[in-house]
Amino acid sequence: MKTKKVKDENMDLNPYEVDKLARVPSWIKILLLKYWAAAAACFLLFGASELGLNVYSDSVDGTVKLIMLLGLFFTILMNYPIRVIIRLMYNRRNNTYRYNMINMKGLKTFPLALVYNFVIAVIAFIIIVDVLSPNGLVFDPFGTTGGIGIEPFTVGFIYLFVDGIFVLIKNLIYRVWQIHVYKKQINTNIKIEPQLGE
Repeated sequence: MKTKKVKDENMDLNPYEVDKLARVPSWIKILLLKYWAAAAACFLLFGASELGLNVYSDSVDGTVKLIMLLGLFFTILMNYPIRVIIRLMYNRRNNTYRYNMINMKGLKTFPLALVYNFVIAVIAFIIIVDVLSPNGLVFDPFGTTGGIGIEPFTVGFIYLFVDGIFVLIKNLIYRVWQIHVYKKQINTNIKIEPQLGE
């Protein structure tokens, strides 16, 4: 009597095989995540206006509200889901901290992230209102804004650009500090060596 062999579904799986998502470089994943979060923050502005908050008026008060809300939404989305994902991606071979401005743990990160993202919101607002909108350069894939105004795709690109400049400056300062500490240690060891030989 012949017995049927039952094929185990897990027989074809190799637990040591690297998945396809792991082959994508970390910097691409982080860029996409930050772009998504910045565009989502802009969508939250639209939601705030639907709830009755007048953030799109031409008055100074409306402008301040818009910048404050944009900075707050940037902070919430960048500080909680994105920063946590970047921390989870970190290991000795993959230093993902260099792609993020604030990498600390705990409650102290929120005020720092709020200040940082508020600065980015101010810069993004100035770029959109004073540079892109007057020239009709706001990205408008669906033809809804007419090349002017605040639009999520444009806000995402501007966030990546400004954040990238700040992160690059931070990494350069950190690199210069590392070189300074290294040279100081070498000079200290050179001065100590003759004394040990005596």
